[in-house]
Amino acid sequence: MRERRTQRQRVGQEGKQEEKERNWIWVVAGDLDEDEGAVIRDLGPSRWNIENHAFGELTQHWHLTHCAHHHPVAVVALLWIKIIAFTLFHAFALLHGKLFRLGKVTLQEARK
Repeated sequence: MRERRTQRQRVGQEGKQEEKERNWIWVVAGDLDEDEGAVIRDLGPSRWNIENHAFGELTQHWHLTHCAHHHPVAVVALLWIKIIAFTLFHAFALLHGKLFRLGKVTLQEARK
């Protein structure tokens, strides 16, 4: 799969746009027909979009940057608490947040 995108970078005071191209290869064990191969090809990049969105929001808005406790069990427990809170909030906003579904408020505004 060939991926092309334009990336903006700031160099000093100027903004610079640069074309980037990546080639992705997906390896699957077993025989696939043409339709199954296309599905796998399309699912690969969407996985990264989910990871980038979820972890980006968790670190920026849910304070997933530093753990105050360093015991392994405490770290895992706090991580699970934040992930469960994040998931429940998103589920509630999607199911019951009429203004959010209509695009009138963002999740950050609904969170306040």
